Amino acid sequence: MCFEMVSNDAEASLCDHGAQIPRPAAAKGKGGCLCLKMLCGLFRIVLITHAASLAGAFPMRRLTELGARSSGSPVPLLGDGSPVDWWFAFKPTAEAFPNCSSQLTCEFGGDKSAFKSWSLQYVLASSKSGRTTAMSLHSDCLGNGADPVSRTFAQVYSGIAANYVIWNDQFYGDPLLNVKPKCGRVCPAPWGHSKGVMAWGEDGTGFVMQVSTPDWPGSGSKSKTRKQGNTLGCCQADNIRVAQHFFALRLATSYDTHLVLQALQRASVATDPSNNQLVKLSSGPADLASLAKQLGVVQQVAEPFLATLSVKTARSQIRLLGKPSGLHVPPWHMVSSLLGGQPLRTATWWDRPEINSTRAGFVPGCWSSHFKSAPGEVQVALTGQWNGEKFSLRGNPSSNSNHAKLGVSLSGTKLAVLGDMNEQGSLGMPGDEPCSASQNGRGGLFFVVEDDQLHTGLSALMRGETADYVGGQLSCTWPAFGFLLLKHGSFERLKP
Repeated sequence: MCFEMVSNDAEASLCDHGAQIPRPAAAKGKGGCLCLKMLCGLFRIVLITHAASLAGAFPMRRLTELGARSSGSPVPLLGDGSPVDWWFAFKPTAEAFPNCSSQLTCEFGGDKSAFKSWSLQYVLASSKSGRTTAMSLHSDCLGNGADPVSRTFAQVYSGIAANYVIWNDQFYGDPLLNVKPKCGRVCPAPWGHSKGVMAWGEDGTGFVMQVSTPDWPGSGSKSKTRKQGNTLGCCQADNIRVAQHFFALRLATSYDTHLVLQALQRASVATDPSNNQLVKLSSGPADLASLAKQLGVVQQVAEPFLATLSVKTARSQIRLLGKPSGLHVPPWHMVSSLLGGQPLRTATWWDRPEINSTRAGFVPGCWSSHFKSAPGEVQVALTGQWNGEKFSLRGNPSSNSNHAKLGVSLSGTKLAVLGDMNEQGSLGMPGDEPCSASQNGRGGLFFVVEDDQLHTGLSALMRGETADYVGGQLSCTWPAFGFLLLKHGSFERLKP
């Protein structure tokens, strides 16, 4: 279902500025004028009373959304339509939390798919003005009604957002991208392994929503329907069997939007600016339109992207990291290094060619002089849990596997990392794949959030078994390690 926006600017401008209109001659009193503000006040009372009487049939959703979007720019929204600085949703595996309690609406297009195994329940956290809610389980169908994914994306699909960009390396040919290197049903390396949607208004502010789902979203316009489907649970590809994640962040300034577009360029994300199903540029700052038009190109660079965005948690501003395709290093080791050697526990699509856990101080053979710090410990989580229900965090096409890309700090600063990339590729050890293998040779984004509540929730969710450790614990840092790796590197297999 799509929701049309009705502007109340005219009513607001009259009532809020005390406009006056002449009275009819027969009704003239001492003042000779009647303040329209009084009439507006009476009208509001009648309207609110009438709306309350109809609440059972017509929820206050649209009025709430109107208030949330009075600035004209899209923002991250919760299921009740209230705006927030950011929200995070984790959709667990179908085996652990099957199906959902509400109905599949297919509101953005598509048909209810007869999947044998699926789930759209979700664990949610959100934050506004530095106050974060604890992660909690919601049983309604994510992306199909009164939930954050649906409310946030509806601002794009309904036409409210003046500008948007959608990118995904797995559109499955709907649409086909007019880009080079050519994509077929999917866009392999060197295209970025990244998926999401961003939107902004005339002032350049808006939101970015990172998703891990192949094939969704695939259209930002209700006038551009997809045969493939465009609603979670209503796409032909079963992208809701395995675990997935979604992260929406408010872009509080035009410069924030500028930085995200630059990061998308650096990550070589797969999109097509010539296709208005994926890119709409109708108004707003010229620099943003210029950056968006330059997307859909593989950047031949090897320098990582680092930026600090405006939105703050209770502790610090959110950071954005970008891995270019030309930087042939293990992605999560890159993240650890760019965060000053921060030890991390990761949960991704862990499958061949898998990257195992490594201890603090181990520097991969696939490395770069761009990094000033050696990586800290990088764990690979194999199982997780929520509310006592255990599930796998491995990568495979079963109903008990994971496609979310998450990281959490093991000690020190309480960080949560929401990423695009898997623990797949090469460490550069004897017998490993080439350094350009799999995710090493692709780009992606990582949002770094310092937040106690989100850290606590993700740490609990990712608690479980850990992949074996490989490599040795070396105290050397780059560039001296480059020589020592060849001569004295220790590659014995270690137990966790």
